[in-house]
Amino acid sequence: MASTILIILGVLLLFLLAVLLVRTAGFMKSEDMPEPAASLPVDADVVAEHLSKAVRAATPSTPPNDPPALADMQALHSVLMWNYPNVHALPREVINGGALLFTWAGTNPELPAVLFMAHMDVVPADERTLDQWTYPPFSGEIAEGFVWGRGTLDDKSSMIGILEAAEMLLKQEWQPERTILLAFGHDEETSGNYGAISIAERLKERGVRLAAVLDEGGAIMQGTLPGVDFPVALIGIAEKGYLTLKVWVDGKGGHSAMPPAETPIGILGRALAKLDAHQFPARLDPLVSLYRGLGSRASFLRQMIMSNTWLFGGLIRNMVSASPSSNASIRTTMVPTMVSGGVKENILPSHAEALVNLRLLPGDTIAAVCDRVRRVINDERVQFETVSAWEASQISNTEGEWYQSIAHAARRCFPEAAIAPYYLMGATDSRHYRELTDEIFRFTPLPMSSEDLARVHGINERVSVEALAPMVQFFGQLMQEWAK
Repeated sequence: MASTILIILGVLLLFLLAVLLVRTAGFMKSEDMPEPAASLPVDADVVAEHLSKAVRAATPSTPPNDPPALADMQALHSVLMWNYPNVHALPREVINGGALLFTWAGTNPELPAVLFMAHMDVVPADERTLDQWTYPPFSGEIAEGFVWGRGTLDDKSSMIGILEAAEMLLKQEWQPERTILLAFGHDEETSGNYGAISIAERLKERGVRLAAVLDEGGAIMQGTLPGVDFPVALIGIAEKGYLTLKVWVDGKGGHSAMPPAETPIGILGRALAKLDAHQFPARLDPLVSLYRGLGSRASFLRQMIMSNTWLFGGLIRNMVSASPSSNASIRTTMVPTMVSGGVKENILPSHAEALVNLRLLPGDTIAAVCDRVRRVINDERVQFETVSAWEASQISNTEGEWYQSIAHAARRCFPEAAIAPYYLMGATDSRHYRELTDEIFRFTPLPMSSEDLARVHGINERVSVEALAPMVQFFGQLMQEWAK
């Protein structure tokens, strides 16, 4: 009897092992063959000088709800006009005094256009940190192998890369079959209300339907993915939604010497504690999609785990949830960010409120999230309303020609990197083009480390001069592929 049980267990174990191996083999696609290098000739020093001038034309964002500083934008326009005369010979529209839209007409007007986009505004530099900058934030200094200053990573480098590529192709008299649109907003860091939203509305009024959109997003990352020690070109195929709720409780005030059993602050505090204790469940599909893209470049053990979430799902969730950044990649996050109530230490407030900020994973809608918040709080005395919100994006197709063209161009320009899709944690101007296309991608063709990521919106933002030529070549290669 015992031997029979052991045989059965052995057979089951072998069957389990076979299932694991078969699923892992299907998950670990072989590496694509190396592509020939992109051929667009680029002088990195010239690109660095152009980017330096764009940084010196300082365009710090204005406070939310304030219109952009148009004088700053117009100074940048002059720099761009001087450096890119062929692009400026194309039909050019200035929208709301600052945003730019260029139309490079294709030979076949029946084909939907493609859109390359970036933004011209940058976040301000905190005056309290100016003495910590190696070079002033708007100096555009070229030194030590880098271009220094605000916008070198976010996002004037992409704008300059797009314009450099278009200028070179125009000089070569290359003609796209499909119309190429170049769109540069001027208030991405605050809202996009005056820039990207207005550009998208103008295109919609003209009946334009876009085949695909490329905006800023994932970069060529190294050392930021668990268990991955090689560079990975992360192509954003989706981005999280945004929701801020004002949660409040009204009650009776009074003297603190005679408090009732429950107060607005206490009721609100318990509601916030419930939300904190009932975070949204993890969904592993974004992580699985990313690691599937890595294929055989990643270790066999890690790919076996990722390809068999039915067995290792709990282990993966525990590992990923341990880090705030990776935890945010697999769930809708929810956290109180502001709390207020009371005016004096010995007076019971009649009103207490908090702001709760949520970042919605694609697949979670605003309506469903609000329903869950209501169920978790489960207290009619606690009310809430939306302060600001937008839905999570759709997920673009990784099997279609548009993603595959990006991957092909990336392999030609960054042969050392694996290519993988991922979801952006933040928001980009591309969300304003959802009604015009289902194919939106987010990729910044620059190598970035964890240290570089900290420089974005931080101190000593900079980009390597050496990285500028492959960036321009990528944009040029993709323009030629997308405009077929």
